[in-house]
Amino acid sequence: MARILHIETSTQQCGVALSEGTDVIYHKQTLDKGFRHAAQLHPFIDQVLQEAGFKPHQLEAIAVSAGPGSYTGLRIGSVAAKGLCFALDIPLIALSTLTVLAAPYWSNSRVVSLLDARRDEVYHASFALGGEVESSAAAHILTEDSYANLATEACCFVGTGAAKAKEILPPHAHWHFISDYPSVMAMPDLAQKAYALQQFEALGSFVPSYIKPVRITASKKDALGRPKTSR
Repeated sequence: MARILHIETSTQQCGVALSEGTDVIYHKQTLDKGFRHAAQLHPFIDQVLQEAGFKPHQLEAIAVSAGPGSYTGLRIGSVAAKGLCFALDIPLIALSTLTVLAAPYWSNSRVVSLLDARRDEVYHASFALGGEVESSAAAHILTEDSYANLATEACCFVGTGAAKAKEILPPHAHWHFISDYPSVMAMPDLAQKAYALQQFEALGSFVPSYIKPVRITASKKDALGRPKTSR
């Protein structure tokens, strides 16, 4: 039963947990709409290890929620995870954020994970009862016809895009919508299975799954922070 440190920073929720096998020894998680993950993550890691009474060299792997999600959040989490793996010479386990999101719910019904991607777009993936992947992570523009193939199925739509989906999709009595964030507490069982199968990432080439290219807009200020003026 491996001792694994888990990092989840893909959304506005930032979390760190230490587990031994599937048992969580200690965790720290907070929802911060200011997106201060860069300032929070390393203190969380230090606090979790200290409160659990363990030193970094006692870790056997690092698990990170690897996207899709916020570009900034994913970058912060992956850089921290890779840095720890390099320093400690331990393997990296990458877990799909949409799988982490769905895991607490798939024991009861089919699950569609939905992460808000702005406007009417979401990142989504679907899972059968029990967790088998039915469709892998992809970007999707919601319409009234989205998920029409599930109209007769009991299904749980979960995630930061669930409220948006509820507004757009036609009502079905056996569809349930739960607004939620991917939680670090859902990672230990998934990571333990990956560890047992030695499903590790190559540290030199690993990057999070952003799904879509990062859009960077030109700054409206000059190098001194002054508003640019057109000539």
